[in-house]
Order: sequence, then C-alpha cells, then structure tokens
Amino acid sequence: MSKILKVTPNDDYTLLVEFEHGNKIIFNMRDMIKTIPYSSLADLSRFKDITLEEKAICWPEPVPDEKSIIPLRLTVDNMLFAIRG
Repeated sequence: MSKILKVTPNDDYTLLVEFEHGNKIIFNMRDMIKTIPYSSLADLSRFKDITLEEKAICWPEPVPDEKSIIPLRLTVDNMLFAIRG
C-alpha cells in the first residue's frame, strides 16, 4: 500500500491525495460527511484542519458536544473501500 505524502483539502469537500510513486487521486467526501462518523467535518474550517500519518488522514478531536467518533481518521483502506462502493 502506498504512503500518503500530501493532502490538499478543497472547498467542495474533496481531498487531493498524493501518494509516493507519483500517484494522485481526488477523493470526494461529500457523501461521507452526511454520515454520523464524519458529520463534524461539515464545518469547512474543521474539514481543512488535517494532519497526516503514513497511511491515514487525521482530524483533531471534536469539541465534546459534536457527534463524531474519536479519533477521526481516514485510512487508505477506507478510501479504497469507498471508491469501490
């Protein structure tokens, strides 16, 4: 599995994900944000507040009253599963 090198969050709730070996994808999160685990990312400033792990995109923990699963992560496997669906 490829390592994530860079992620650019866009205003339309897509992510430009750049992997090692020069591969890039645009991952659309608009439908995922409508689900409870990712609903706190509807706030665009929160959506854009990302950090990277080797094979995951991470968001900071939400404030206690937000409905979200902590910690909020999107792995390469999550993206591949969503693309197939």
